[in-house]
Amino acid sequence: MSNAVKCDACDEVKLVSHPTATTLDSGWCLPYEAFGFYGGFTDNLEFLMSDSEPKSWNICHACIVKLLETFPLLAKSLEKGAHPSPYEQKPCCDYAWSFTNEGETVFASGGEWISEKK
Repeated sequence: MSNAVKCDACDEVKLVSHPTATTLDSGWCLPYEAFGFYGGFTDNLEFLMSDSEPKSWNICHACIVKLLETFPLLAKSLEKGAHPSPYEQKPCCDYAWSFTNEGETVFASGGEWISEKK
């Protein structure tokens, strides 16, 4: 039985690998309250003072890649190899990592798997 979760950025519904998952595979779940502060773009005081359930945004892989392309300094803050991707395929993005059949860790760059062995 598959489970589906909607991306809050593009509104597409995506199947997820775990049947009870509430977050997207290779996506981000951003807690709304973490983005707010007194005097900020959003103010989280209303949430902190209420009995409201926490809110979060589920962002799919494709939308994250768009975000990082739009704001390259955010992309620079990520560690190399942000998420796994199957080695048998071309990397899904330049933020992926994988293991070769020999167990070597490789990282995506320019749409190819790159070894760090010298």
